Amino acid sequence: MKISKLIVIASSTLLVIATLPVQAADEPRPIVEATSGNIFLRSQTGKATQLTASGRDSTPVLSPDRRWIVFVRAVPGKKISTGLDSIDAAELWQMRASGKEPTRLVAPREAENMQNVIATFENIQFSSDGRWVFFVTPAWATSGAVHVVDTTNGKERFLMAGSELEVIHSGEYRDCLLVRQHRYFIGGGSYDWIWLFRPDGKEIGPIGEDATNFKELYCPEQKKSGNQREGAAPSDTPSVSAPPPTSSVARQANQPQPTQSLKVGDRLFQTVLPKKC
Repeated sequence: MKISKLIVIASSTLLVIATLPVQAADEPRPIVEATSGNIFLRSQTGKATQLTASGRDSTPVLSPDRRWIVFVRAVPGKKISTGLDSIDAAELWQMRASGKEPTRLVAPREAENMQNVIATFENIQFSSDGRWVFFVTPAWATSGAVHVVDTTNGKERFLMAGSELEVIHSGEYRDCLLVRQHRYFIGGGSYDWIWLFRPDGKEIGPIGEDATNFKELYCPEQKKSGNQREGAAPSDTPSVSAPPPTSSVARQANQPQPTQSLKVGDRLFQTVLPKKC
């Protein structure tokens, strides 16, 4: 539902009354979906608008401010060698929610160092301010690689090894990353645990095999929604879930956090400054 805000501007000679549309807090988000290789935006009324026509597009994700969409575009006939297998190549694109200004953000590439390989894009997720997009791409035989790209300039970089990724969008660990990693014991053997990282890739600490209790303590809103991407149609991708965090992490709930505004070109990003990240 749309509501309006009444604005009255008065002077000695003129009285101006205007109404500005305001987004209701409980208004349902539109859904982005891929059908027959094309991206569609479905409104709250169910009306679907076609945004692309390449026949090669998939995995659309809507930004938190609902103004931008990132999606994957297949590259026919191209394979990328990884430590696991040769993977069908794909590109990461972004466009406005209107379908205008489609731009390629990340191209596929081969490299001897698996940290630099880009084959395809999985677990695509925005940061809470919509500027950064995190994703997993196939890399080593035992693990994928987590990368991040700046949507304002297309600069992309490797962050860490990981096969599952979840970006935290609420609470004191806002914009930190839950990443499942394959690690090795000193005496032999291996294990797959979830670790908490800052958005710049610096490790905070281990969570454990499952993140359920961590999310109940530090980001209850995220616990309800699981790992479903903002504005994306429901998927079968499992959420990253685990045991309680270590006692050294103090809980500070329901406290306001400072914000910071940053304008890049014609895009304004409002970031909540995390206490821990």
